[in-house]
Amino acid sequence: MKSHIFIVGPHRAGSTLWHNLVAMCPNVMRLTEPRFLSPPRHRDFNFFLRSQARDLSSDRDIETMVELCFAKKPLPGLESTFWRFEGIKAADSADMKKAIVLRIKESDRSLGAIARILIDEITRFSGCDRAVVKFPVSLEYVPELVEWFPDCKVVHIARDPRGLAMSKSNDPSGTALRVVEHPRLGWFIRKAALLHVVREYRATARHHRRYQELKNYRLFRYEDLLAQPEKVLRELCAFIDVEFMPDMLSPEKGQHKHQPSSITGKRQEAFEPIAAIRWKTVISPLDNFIISALTRGSMGAMGYDPRTHPIFRMGPS
Repeated sequence: MKSHIFIVGPHRAGSTLWHNLVAMCPNVMRLTEPRFLSPPRHRDFNFFLRSQARDLSSDRDIETMVELCFAKKPLPGLESTFWRFEGIKAADSADMKKAIVLRIKESDRSLGAIARILIDEITRFSGCDRAVVKFPVSLEYVPELVEWFPDCKVVHIARDPRGLAMSKSNDPSGTALRVVEHPRLGWFIRKAALLHVVREYRATARHHRRYQELKNYRLFRYEDLLAQPEKVLRELCAFIDVEFMPDMLSPEKGQHKHQPSSITGKRQEAFEPIAAIRWKTVISPLDNFIISALTRGSMGAMGYDPRTHPIFRMGPS
């Protein structure tokens, strides 16, 4: 089994696009967010283990846990798309489940061991030799990820915080939905979303400073990808040790759909530079000023200069 690839970064930063591009490479298994590592308030896989799978001290506990994992039911902690195994035929393989049970029994039965075994065996029984996984949303979990998968490649994706903020505040499945539910609080809900993005972006920059010397960690920017797709994709392929494929320059040729824009509602098919700056059509001057002022140092830490980046020469000013 080759080293797995993990796409990490904030919501609405284009993670689905990066995920789909890497999945176009031969023998790479595309796996969605399994929620093995999440903030304590979330009902993640660890919550499932505590509430459904007992302590795994007996072999029967392990067998029951594996049966539940592949039951394709929205159990508490198994509610993400990963556990629906959509399009993954191996999820129905009795031999794969037996292999997973056997390996877990022989392991230390820790959360990291279980995560590694599940990803390894799903990938192997699907006929692939490595996986690309949308993994922890927050960079604070990178140390655990590297501990669990010492040879992995961590692709950290970043985006202009103003674009993140506008996408977050217009997210039809998040902020926009809460505004519809509580229209009188709409202004406060949107401003809270903007402040959350600013706080998260600043924290991400601090984590990047800590991790940038790791050999299996690399930062990639959404704006760079849309401005110079071939250059960035070649750098990405070199980092994750795969051969660059010309088809990657046509993401619409991939098997998986991209996430719709929160502003237009349309799915991005080809590389469109304007998609990286569409936020300029909806941001207010005040929000632009506040977000820019509060994240200027963080943008610099992640190598992004909003005043000189070529993406702004490719669309409306």
